[in-house]
Amino acid sequence: MVSRSVHAIAALLLVSCSTAAPPSRDPFGPSLESARQNAPQIFNAIHNAMRQFGSSLHHNGMSFFPATIPAGTMLYHGATTPKIPDTLEWLAFEVEHAENFARGYRRPNQTRGFAQSQENGQRPLQNWAHSEKEEYVTFRSSSMAHVFDDGWHGNEPAWEPGYFHIYQAVRPLNVLYLDGMAAGKTNMGTNDAEDFILSSNKSRGGYEDYIRAADLCTWSKQWGVDGLIRMEPGFEVIYCDFHDGGLLQVAANRRGPIDGSKEYLIFKMFEWIQAASKRYRGIGGNRVQVDYSSMVSAFFYPVNLTNPNATRSEHPRLVFATESELAAIKGHVERTVIRSWEGVKSTVDWQGVTDMIVTRYSDRLSLMAATKSIKDMKLLLSHLLDGYIHRQDDGFDLHAAQQRCRRHYLDGFAPVTPEDNLMHAGIDSTAKLICETLFEAHALVVENPSADESSVQTAVRMAQDLMDTLRWPEWKLCGACQVDEVCFVAMWPFGNVEDHYSPSCQNATTAFARNSYWRYNW
Repeated sequence: MVSRSVHAIAALLLVSCSTAAPPSRDPFGPSLESARQNAPQIFNAIHNAMRQFGSSLHHNGMSFFPATIPAGTMLYHGATTPKIPDTLEWLAFEVEHAENFARGYRRPNQTRGFAQSQENGQRPLQNWAHSEKEEYVTFRSSSMAHVFDDGWHGNEPAWEPGYFHIYQAVRPLNVLYLDGMAAGKTNMGTNDAEDFILSSNKSRGGYEDYIRAADLCTWSKQWGVDGLIRMEPGFEVIYCDFHDGGLLQVAANRRGPIDGSKEYLIFKMFEWIQAASKRYRGIGGNRVQVDYSSMVSAFFYPVNLTNPNATRSEHPRLVFATESELAAIKGHVERTVIRSWEGVKSTVDWQGVTDMIVTRYSDRLSLMAATKSIKDMKLLLSHLLDGYIHRQDDGFDLHAAQQRCRRHYLDGFAPVTPEDNLMHAGIDSTAKLICETLFEAHALVVENPSADESSVQTAVRMAQDLMDTLRWPEWKLCGACQVDEVCFVAMWPFGNVEDHYSPSCQNATTAFARNSYWRYNW
């Protein structure tokens, strides 16, 4: 690991060279122009960071966030041995996530090709349904893989018990959070940022996750990164060295014999999904402290993020980015993680800013998009905008009112880092889009004495188009489900196509074996 003195020297250089400087003026570099062009995407990356639901919908993450796991945080690991791992391994933030991998293994020579070896622990979950090569189909819980693959067989051989490890952080852990569904092993773009940028590998298949993790840890050790946070159903940490003094093994509990029935496996799978759903709005417990002021994103750059699958254009890809462009973004990540570890950061809660904007407008835009009467539309638009209007006898200054609306939640925040400026540009441009759209509708319906039903219909279309551009996850939430149900969104490897586009309440039975959304080739 890089020494603290090296970190300090590098940080001082970074401070002197970049803290107060504007974004790069090089031919290719982060720019305010790119941030403004990609404003809704930057807004969503900040708003959805470390949140299961929004990150599932925006599963092709393009951003990196230095973060800290505070001392005292509990983390979990499923394995076939009580030993502390000697190599990199996976840790979960939720008990149910790790328990899925503490089921043990089948005795030798009693399996049919899907069993875990005795050496396997909480290794990367593989997509059983759509892998390119069958030999890579290694569902981390082999017993569940049998059920999914070819149905339940009542004469399955017994399993040796597994071990449920509990670890506690004994010091703050420096981690890098990769947003989106970065632990989803697909060729849909979920792994683009970690493969193409951090590992400089554009040919790796989605299923090669242990090799991916090894490459990421090789890179991490050069920059003082203890591990990497990614998301599947639940957030995980690829922890690179269990003997680095960062973790205390609190327990390694030997599990008893498991109930191998199909009903038990369905129950355990659903409990895992339930646990992930509790983090739809955030990881909770202050277990991850994200340094938003050191966010690095491909959205800051004039890079081609076109998805080659035209039917999925809303999901960015890095397949058309050049090696030099990817290397530039990687260098940006490396500079900011060092700066973050050394404490050169701002205290602006950029996610909190996005939350305030979403809270203010999300429900009102939904209502506006469904409003049918002139009276109701006038009331809604007046309520949203009157606070920004300074009326005089001859009307009001439209531009000044729009500026008050646009800057309302950003006034008082002073960017410190270059990344602060880029995030500010993204949030500001998003607020500008919202306010200009609302004031245009206000002029059409409220200020227009000739407003009629067609005016309302035009305002409705404006609200719908704005929602399509913003793509906030709040508009996909199900509302209250029954106590035995969960608002089910596609989370790799679970979920059908309709679960991505229209999440709905599902119980353990109806959620079981839904998997049509996640494809190896897309």
